[in-house]
Amino acid sequence: MDWWLEAAQWPAMVVTVLATWLVGSRSIRRRRAGFWVFLASNALWIAWGWHGDAHALIVLQLALIAMNLRGMREARKAWQAASRRAFGTARDSTGGAGAEPLSLSRADMRHAQGARQQPPASAGPDR
Repeated sequence: MDWWLEAAQWPAMVVTVLATWLVGSRSIRRRRAGFWVFLASNALWIAWGWHGDAHALIVLQLALIAMNLRGMREARKAWQAASRRAFGTARDSTGGAGAEPLSLSRADMRHAQGARQQPPASAGPDR
């Protein structure tokens, strides 16, 4: 079993690179998968670090797990907030409806704040 744990650094590296690629995706589904793949890579690195008595690596991976869990929580909150804004279910602090439902009519778009603003030149075509 020693040889397997010694070789575990290579799958851990591949899984870490895959997770980084997934988290950088524009697809919400891929980004979510990236969080889970990162957790798998953390587990692989912990196993390798345990075998090699790399205590600093183990502590680093535990810290990265904590930050990854925080990132998952923050991403979920941002996604839920965006969905409330998009579908008009936002609530104010008193629990009442705080925002008007999203409208895409031309009349509303003419009066929307910032509707005529151009994106910055550095934004690129995908923005």
